[in-house]
Amino acid sequence: MAFPGIISRLHSDSAPGSLTRQLSQGQQTRAEAFWLPATLQSEAPSVLAALSDKCSLYMEHTSDLPLRGHDGVLQPDGTLLLGNGNRMKLSTEPGDGGLVPESGLCEMARWLEAGHQNFICSAAVQPVARAILNIWPLDPYLARHFLVSFTPLLCEATEADYLAVFSARSSGATSQPSWAEAYMKLEKKLHRAYLDH
Repeated sequence: MAFPGIISRLHSDSAPGSLTRQLSQGQQTRAEAFWLPATLQSEAPSVLAALSDKCSLYMEHTSDLPLRGHDGVLQPDGTLLLGNGNRMKLSTEPGDGGLVPESGLCEMARWLEAGHQNFICSAAVQPVARAILNIWPLDPYLARHFLVSFTPLLCEATEADYLAVFSARSSGATSQPSWAEAYMKLEKKLHRAYLDH
């Protein structure tokens, strides 16, 4: 199994069913992997049980859970150790060939230009990030065009904005917070057209 291009970070949220909704929406948009932050470590067993065999789980802390070969745990040295023994390092600068942390997504074009193909991003925006990653090798100019809309959204996003996207998808309401509305317009334009490229 190839290492996933986009790893979707799950969000802490006190709303009932939020984690289930995030996982469900991620799987509907064909998420390849989920990143479980330390704050959600206690949810690891239920998250792992909910995932298909094709979807990986990466955790920030070790667990007693029996991991599959394509699941992994972040190590103190900044590498992601997979159950099959393979490692992927977390990048610190463009060009070092590692996994781009979520903080680098605001400069996705810069990382893509440096040859990076693996990113951590909010599970809420995974569909757009995945579509841009799919477009990049075929048409970098078109990918940059979409990044002109995506990057400013990422740079001003808050956790509340990301959580609003999950709610907007599930409710289909026409009245949404402005950030979620702008993001959903971009997702509708990109995700359906470029998911499978």
